Amino acid sequence: MNPKEIEAFRAVMLSGSMTVAARDIHTTQPNVSRLIAHLEYQLDMKLFERAGNKLTPTDEAIAFFKEVERYYLGLKTLRDTAHNIKRFGAGRLRVATAPALSVSFLSRVVTEFTKHCPGVTLSIRTNNSASIEHLVASQLCDIGLAVYAGVNAQNAVIAEKVADPRGVCVLPADHRLANAKTIKATDLAGESFISLSHHDGMRERIDAAFESKRVSRQLTLEADLLSSICSMVAHAQGVSVVNPITVRDFLHLNIVVKPFTPSIGFPIIMLTPSHRPTGVLARTFSDAVRTVLAEDGHGLARGKRAPGSQK
Repeated sequence: MNPKEIEAFRAVMLSGSMTVAARDIHTTQPNVSRLIAHLEYQLDMKLFERAGNKLTPTDEAIAFFKEVERYYLGLKTLRDTAHNIKRFGAGRLRVATAPALSVSFLSRVVTEFTKHCPGVTLSIRTNNSASIEHLVASQLCDIGLAVYAGVNAQNAVIAEKVADPRGVCVLPADHRLANAKTIKATDLAGESFISLSHHDGMRERIDAAFESKRVSRQLTLEADLLSSICSMVAHAQGVSVVNPITVRDFLHLNIVVKPFTPSIGFPIIMLTPSHRPTGVLARTFSDAVRTVLAEDGHGLARGKRAPGSQK
């Protein structure tokens, strides 16, 4: 298997025709046919069904094409990186963030960061916490902000807990508990409860708080995103316990926010690569995160590293 064979295969998949593919990659139709035949031999699989002039990719070809596109995306990333290194002399910082932190909180962090680093290009990617860890470990991102309880830090990543704000209860504005000063787990017995999905570890922490008080809820809804949870609460489809830092983005909805007991921490984890020094831009961004957290009055866990992280 060589690059010309992959290029010919991709061109045929994109165009649906060997003739058009030959034109697109500046060669002849017989040469494309020969390259495809050799690729099929190398892979020991049939890539196309041929019926007259009609060319139909097999299921195997479709699956293989997905991997080929990832390869080409990687090449494009390399080209873009080289272009950005040449273009952005002032620097570039690549940040990965969890969706829960990607709205007003991140906007405030960026505002603080640009006070100190004007002209720096910020590239921001939004992903779940496990993907953020992978992006930082593979150096596709320089720094990550994750929100999860169970840290399984790889050797390539340093995970530092920078805040652990206490969860709050969100209720429909006309809920029977809307005027209560504090919501206790026992107050929500029998309530329809909208849960976070399991992938970030917070679901288990919230469930444990209710189980410790032997409180049964109606668990019929769950969602990945806080925006979805708050929207469902606003439509009186249930109640929930959520991250207090991010709920401010949804106060315009028909909801009320109350302190909740027992106390449940919603950790914010900062991730950086462990196998190279943290650059000045990443350090400045980290300081901006801490500044915004301090302004909000959330206790910072300065110097605390999450379980499993490298020192």
